[in-house]
Amino acid sequence: MVEEADEEALRAAVSAVYAVAPADFVATRKEWVARLRSEGRKDTAKEVAGLRKPSVSAAAVNALVRAQDPVVEALRDVGARLRHAQSAMDAAGLAGLRGERDELLRAWVTAGREHAAAPLTGAVESEVRDTAVAALADAEATELVLGGTLTRALSYSGFGEVDVADAVARTSTGVVLTRIDGGGQRAEEDARESADTEVGSASGGERSAPGGDGPAAGGDGSASGGDGPAAGGDGSAPGGGGSAPRAEGSTAEDTDLEALRSALQTAESEVEAARERRRAEAEAATSAQDKVRVAEAGVDQARRLLAQAEQHAAKAQQSVERAREAREQADEQLTEARARRDAARTALEEAEDR
Repeated sequence: MVEEADEEALRAAVSAVYAVAPADFVATRKEWVARLRSEGRKDTAKEVAGLRKPSVSAAAVNALVRAQDPVVEALRDVGARLRHAQSAMDAAGLAGLRGERDELLRAWVTAGREHAAAPLTGAVESEVRDTAVAALADAEATELVLGGTLTRALSYSGFGEVDVADAVARTSTGVVLTRIDGGGQRAEEDARESADTEVGSASGGERSAPGGDGPAAGGDGSASGGDGPAAGGDGSAPGGGGSAPRAEGSTAEDTDLEALRSALQTAESEVEAARERRRAEAEAATSAQDKVRVAEAGVDQARRLLAQAEQHAAKAQQSVERAREAREQADEQLTEARARRDAARTALEEAEDR
């Protein structure tokens, strides 16, 4: 019973933390870790603490899955039919599904854009699309994507299996964790209620009035006007001796932040360019693979036609042999008839002479 309760608590936590926006993931995870520890579920809390934050593209996919967008079932349906046509080497079937596949991918990206917590860049939308392409190609990838706990985008080169390593939430023993159907919102609400209770308790108990000697309202420092740090922050009180060094430090930090933002923007541009190249190469590989499948199907059809032609040729040859035998018999019969005719004519002439 205890293990079942721990498993249920873990699934509830997973449903909650992967239901929030990426910006709220860490805070939500901390809330659940604290909550589980307070309940004495230390092992479960450790598992939750180890959950990986999803990338922006993975979070967008998780969001559209959790929203039960109609494109989710379309992905499952079209993917199953595509894989069946490929395994059967049905060139006509693959060609017929290409339109549905392309329309599905467009709808998938649109759904990801609509359900995402924030606007998506072109690079992120490419990753959302790549994830759908991988899910269409591989049944295991489909189930992982539709589990709603992706941690990174998937990709498919057009050959082999889809790499799903570290792409989904797992326990420390490698068990895949998925959301509770219909339970993610409830779990998230429970987490918020728990957090509100803790905050209310802190407001009514530990916090002293402004200007007192106890902790300041809403922060870790002492009240404004006291001897300790300013309210809500870690710096000195207004007018204290630490203001100038903090201002200089803030300027340096701002400079560092600008440099980091610039570096991040450059890196994102490079990633976007690389994603575009990879997507183009993947599409080219997929197109080439489709052509190979069509050619192989054509070869198989040609082989079947050749086998049928050989059978027809063999039957025709047998007919020729039978016709030749019949002609030879007819020739023999004609020769014998001519001989009998000549004999009869000779006999008639001899009789007339007498």
